[in-house]
Amino acid sequence: MKSSHFLPFIAALAASVTASPIQEAADEQISPRGSPASACFPFADPHCHVPTVCQCANGWIYEYNRDNYNAGGNGCDPPWRFIGKKTSQHPKFRC
Repeated sequence: MKSSHFLPFIAALAASVTASPIQEAADEQISPRGSPASACFPFADPHCHVPTVCQCANGWIYEYNRDNYNAGGNGCDPPWRFIGKKTSQHPKFRC
């Protein structure tokens, strides 16, 4: 088989890979719902590779609660596991 037969396949494969959404892109589309008792709101910083987390009024960040969001909450009432006192302490932070 000639290599010219593989070019359309390779082009189609490359197009499908580059068009695939990544998790962080999906996280950006989460919008806050209601006013949480925790005073924490969904926050994401895709530019610095930080996925959606719960950022509280004091700046501390917690793991986002997807179960709460799926049940109709805002995802931060209550927030989950403590991550850090500032966004730069998130393990995925790269800026």
